[in-house]
Amino acid sequence: MASRVPELHAVLLVGGRGERFWPLSTPEKPKQFLRIFSDKTMVEETVERISSLIQGKNIHYVLPPHLADLLRKTLKGIKKGNLIIEPEARNTAPAIALAARALRDKPEAIMAVLPADHLIKPEKTFLADLKAAAILAQEGYLVTFGIPPDRPETGYGYIEVNRNKPLGKRGFKVIRFREKPDRKTAARYVKSGNFLWNSGMFIWRVGSIIDAFSRHHPGIYEALLAPGSGTLTRKTYSKLEKISIDYAVMEKASNAAVVPASFSWDDVGSWTALERHLKSSLDNNVNIGKLIYRDSKGCIAVAEDGQIALFGVRDLVVVKTKDTVLVCAKERTAEIKKLLSRLDP
Repeated sequence: MASRVPELHAVLLVGGRGERFWPLSTPEKPKQFLRIFSDKTMVEETVERISSLIQGKNIHYVLPPHLADLLRKTLKGIKKGNLIIEPEARNTAPAIALAARALRDKPEAIMAVLPADHLIKPEKTFLADLKAAAILAQEGYLVTFGIPPDRPETGYGYIEVNRNKPLGKRGFKVIRFREKPDRKTAARYVKSGNFLWNSGMFIWRVGSIIDAFSRHHPGIYEALLAPGSGTLTRKTYSKLEKISIDYAVMEKASNAAVVPASFSWDDVGSWTALERHLKSSLDNNVNIGKLIYRDSKGCIAVAEDGQIALFGVRDLVVVKTKDTVLVCAKERTAEIKKLLSRLDP
């Protein structure tokens, strides 16, 4: 097996609807542009995490047109050629194919697809895992990071792995991808030791993912990746199927592999993630911004300005921005998008 890491390119997925951390996040300023866990935005943290391994000229950003100026303001010095503008949101498979299109003259290069809004620590461990995945990708595998589960989480998809057939020093063949389970099934997955959370991060040769699209989703391949495929327009892109890379390629591929992550990972998919990463009070309240409380426990309070006062309440999420206040039962935070559907014109 090859031991030298080939040319590495990172593709950061920077789009988003701004639903999970609403009202602090919005379509005009989704989660990756927020300063939640440090004094830097999550997209800044993502770039810094990989910058010692991947040169700036090899970091590409897939994003909708309306976020381009915000990204340039957030990350100074980005070249126009590193922006891959997605005409409209069509889920991850078309977005990734669009990035592969931009790199198709480098079929041997390794392409790491990374969401720009994940919390990952420590950097050194992540980079070591990324190198291991890149070496495996050299062999033609479509590699993803699998996160060893520490709880029966129902909000993530799972990857079943074949631990009897290791690939290299760190990888395993994927048996199958599993949908988000109910709690009983998730508990069984965790107990078995053969299931990992699907991280949504992928590493592969550019040529390998192009070949995978040709085999498993010819519609996207013909529109974006086939030799002689036409000029990209919003009209042609809007006709592509809205589909995730998991459904379009990974669940069908016989060469899918997984590297179990050694690093700590969280996709911070809802406000409750703050409890896992921020220091809580003696009453298990977590806050960003000013909070005063009495006889209140287990609450999450976020004040963009001013302050939040809690009295005699439990297990609430309260978020105050300049023009909106959200009050939500903590166990319902994953359903906030149901509320946002009421706000659509």
